[in-house]
This record gives sequence, structure tokens and C-alpha cells, in this order.
Amino acid sequence: MNPVVRQRLVGTLVLLAMAVVFWPIIFVSPEMKTSIVIDEPPPVPVIDTEPLPDLISPKEKISSTVVAPSYDEEAQALADQKTLINAEQDVAQTAVNLAPADTLETTDLSRKAPSPIVPDSSGFPITWVLQVATVSTQERAASLVDQLVSKGYEAFASSFASNDKILWRVQIGPKADLARFEPIKLEVDKALRVESVIVRYRQ
Repeated sequence: MNPVVRQRLVGTLVLLAMAVVFWPIIFVSPEMKTSIVIDEPPPVPVIDTEPLPDLISPKEKISSTVVAPSYDEEAQALADQKTLINAEQDVAQTAVNLAPADTLETTDLSRKAPSPIVPDSSGFPITWVLQVATVSTQERAASLVDQLVSKGYEAFASSFASNDKILWRVQIGPKADLARFEPIKLEVDKALRVESVIVRYRQ
């Protein structure tokens, strides 16, 4: 190719390339962008500086909502007085004469369905115990309980305060059906020479 023609072609291409590059810069109007609007900052939050209340444990919450059952204190006091055993009388020794508990239940009772447990106004079940004796020492109570348990009776002892003294109740139960105590009471009163009393079981 003629060198002159070739130089002209190269020059033309260079000019076209420069036109492509500089045309937008010279002849195209710049795009106007929308200005950025910054919103006002939110107000400063109000911080509560009051001290937090004291934490309440789950146990305290439950105890504050549970209403304690109401017991007939007068009936219990009469039972304690009626079954009080003096220091000389040793009912634990005479308990060996008791008939085994499993021989006392009559045929009618064994065939009878257990009574449903009825709750009181506080929601606690109403059950009963047979109070056999009230003694002055834990040792006497434990001895009598051991004798009763050895015969198959569901006996236990619990302490209580009376006139600045600690006494011990020996009881059999608890049971929901009062009729279940009838043969037990007859046998206990006869063998131990006591006058047992049926009272409500304390939870």
C-alpha cells in the first residue's frame, strides 16, 4: 500500500478514536443528580433511671398465692387433750397385743371402692388420721410408732408446741374414708386402753 495512503488511514482512525472519547465530554450535557436529603436525627431517648424492684423468687411467688388450709384448731386441741398419755403409762409395751392391721378390715370394706378425695376451699385434700396418743418425748412417740408399724399400721409421729412445751402426736393414716378407721379405732382403743380420736390430717 502506498505509504501516503496508509498514513492518511491511520490518521483518520486516530481522529475517529479521539472523537469517540471526547464527544461525550464536549457535546453531551452532564446528568444532574438529585441532591441527598438527610432526615433530622431522632430525639434522644428518655432513659428511666428509677431503681428496679427487688426480684421475687418462684418459691416466694407460689407461697404468696397459695392460701393455707384452715384446720379446726379447737377439735385438734380437744384431741390432744383427750389422747394425752401421762409419763407413767407405757402404751408402747401394750401395743404388742394389737391384732395385725390386715386382719381388721371387714369384707364389706374390702369390697367397697375408696372414697374420692375432696379438696377444701383452699384446694388442699381433706383426709383424716386416727390420733392414738399424745406423749411428752420423742423417744416415747418413736417407740409407739415402731410397735404400731410392726403390726402393719400406717403410724407416724409429729411434734407441736403446747404451753411452751413440745409434745408429740402419734397418728395412724391418713385416709380419705372415715369408715376405714372404724375397725382400727376399736382395736387400738381396746389393746392400748386409750380413747383415740379421728381428726383432719395436717399437710
